[in-house]
Amino acid sequence: MKIRLPVLWGRPADIDYGAKQLKLSEILPKTGQAINVYFSEDDSPVYKENPHVLWTPPLTEMNDWSDNPSEILHSYIVTGQVKFLRQVLRGNEEATPLERMIEKSLEYELLITDVQPILKMCDLVKTMSPELWQERYGSKTLSGLLQVQNSKETLFDYINDTDWARVNWAGMANAGSYIFLSFNRHELHYETLLQQEGNQLFVHYFSFATYRQSDRYITRKKLSAKENEGIKSLMARAVALKDSFGDYLLIDV
Repeated sequence: MKIRLPVLWGRPADIDYGAKQLKLSEILPKTGQAINVYFSEDDSPVYKENPHVLWTPPLTEMNDWSDNPSEILHSYIVTGQVKFLRQVLRGNEEATPLERMIEKSLEYELLITDVQPILKMCDLVKTMSPELWQERYGSKTLSGLLQVQNSKETLFDYINDTDWARVNWAGMANAGSYIFLSFNRHELHYETLLQQEGNQLFVHYFSFATYRQSDRYITRKKLSAKENEGIKSLMARAVALKDSFGDYLLIDV
């Protein structure tokens, strides 16, 4: 299941995002709602796609889960039907900081048909048959990415212990029954949600990004023996991630 990551979600006009505390129920997209969403040209919906789009609370939207890992529990997959609206041009000298964030983006209207917690989706992929999963959530799967990425269909394409030792930084936190592991190697940045069964690790969410390309999927991928040991070596030396901000988000859903 391919996940789209927008540049920015539209802001409801009646919500003060500068307030000391925000209610999750007021800012979370809802089924039946039409909301404007901005995508980069490299990660925008294609013709007739009903995209699955990652929604995260504002602090994660501006940074990522590494800065506020508790927000993984309050992140959602929003599915809908899109209508292209316009390309946002750059160079407006009077633009606000928020408007500058969306320069060169493509603006769509998203009519929301489903909103599900991301961890619930990660649970579903474990229990649902591959055939039903494909029927319900479309044919865009992790396999296509792996076939393009390398011939061995490995997630990380690291061959030996030396490759794993060259990882610059790794951070880890618990997210419900999942382990969030984020790490960098040169220009590559990975984010994963893992579950461990005995000595075996399974990837349920996989995201990678370079300065030219990014992709993310909900899946259930059993790691090969080498990758299993490589990821464990990162977990053993990963920094414990903690929230960098206070309790600005009131969880009322």
